[in-house]
Amino acid sequence: MLSKDPATLNPGELFDGRYKIKRRLGAGDRKVTYLAVDEKNDREVALSVVRPNAVPQDPGGTEREAKVLGRIGSHDNIVSLYESEIKAIPQYIVFEYLAGGTLAEFLHESGPLPPEKIYRLARQVCRGLAHLHDKGLIHRDVSPPNIWLDERGAAHLGDFDSAIWVADSSQRRPITTNSFAAPEEKSGDALDPRSDLFSLGGLLYVLAMGGDRLEDVRSLRSQRVDLPSSFADLVEALVASSPADRPADADAVLTWLEDIRHASNFESLLGQDESIGLEFKASLHHLFGPLPGELQKKVDLGVLTMEDAEKEARNGVQRAAAKTIAAFFNSEGGTLVIGVTDHRDVVGIEPDFPNLSKRQNADGWLNEFQGLVMSTLGPETWSCLRVSLVQHEGATVALVSCPRRAIDTWLTMPGKKQEFSIRTANGTEALEGPGLVKYVREHWMS
Repeated sequence: MLSKDPATLNPGELFDGRYKIKRRLGAGDRKVTYLAVDEKNDREVALSVVRPNAVPQDPGGTEREAKVLGRIGSHDNIVSLYESEIKAIPQYIVFEYLAGGTLAEFLHESGPLPPEKIYRLARQVCRGLAHLHDKGLIHRDVSPPNIWLDERGAAHLGDFDSAIWVADSSQRRPITTNSFAAPEEKSGDALDPRSDLFSLGGLLYVLAMGGDRLEDVRSLRSQRVDLPSSFADLVEALVASSPADRPADADAVLTWLEDIRHASNFESLLGQDESIGLEFKASLHHLFGPLPGELQKKVDLGVLTMEDAEKEARNGVQRAAAKTIAAFFNSEGGTLVIGVTDHRDVVGIEPDFPNLSKRQNADGWLNEFQGLVMSTLGPETWSCLRVSLVQHEGATVALVSCPRRAIDTWLTMPGKKQEFSIRTANGTEALEGPGLVKYVREHWMS
């Protein structure tokens, strides 16, 4: 039986006749963790020793953590369990040693991270959470001190002494000190995996803004203009007060993060040609260049006023954008870039602002774009899109990520018949008659 105070282990001491202490790694309310050498297996380990005075507060905590880690198994983004001793005094658990330290320590030294590092760490933590949730578990303490980095800087989710089974989430549970805890955690209500997603939102916030706690999410948009607007959208969705307003699961967050990373790669998109999965549009409202010949002829003949002709031309521009989105939905998905001409000249969405009906800024532009999508393609289609506003040489460009939909999507414009379109190698093509019937049968009725 051991009796050594876990807070007073010194370098060179041999713990439990096997673990030679090298140095202290960190301490929490429940455990003190040391870097030690496992002399039996000749390897460095992270030795977490439970404070005896913490055991009465949660007598089953150590055993629960060991069982949780056993249930999780091996995963690239979760700290691996080596050993556990529940009956020893003090209790202890032995983990793999990750030389990069905690994410909290890393952020204290680095401050706010550049975009690519944010996306990489976010994806790694999210993959760990997805694996954990698939096993029927909720972590309850997702925060920088509980994420460990290996020598390559890859993130590993650790510290599972607060984890619980989803099936037990409505029962009494040990208190967590998580500073990013979801509202339902703080109020003692039932939890589900989306409670961890709230904490993930807080983590993403500090990756981008620095500090050690979640503050005003709106500051992301003004202070991190190098991040696509969809990053702030994701954080706001993750930290929504109601779980119902958060992403459905960690896999949905991973998809969202991939769209954000894609938006950050705008330079690579700009170097590509239009294709089955990519199309450029200069604007939604502003008319670059002269009126189309047919409309100019009507103006010359007095059939249309210049004002009515310009309005009809703008309707045509909006119809073309909505048609492209529908075609992506009906095909294999793709990206619509608004604010870039066919010749790859970046003009931004700013020229559209004077034509907006209300707020003549990016928020007003997004609001009217949402109205266009919902009115022409159906109210439910807006939630399928991911819109990112990115800055490029002083201009704002909109990247619209359009996944393939599980149902057919039709374009409806006032005074026009419904239209069904798909993407081809040469752009967007409307289908009618037998070709349309055949396509619908092959894609949604087989």
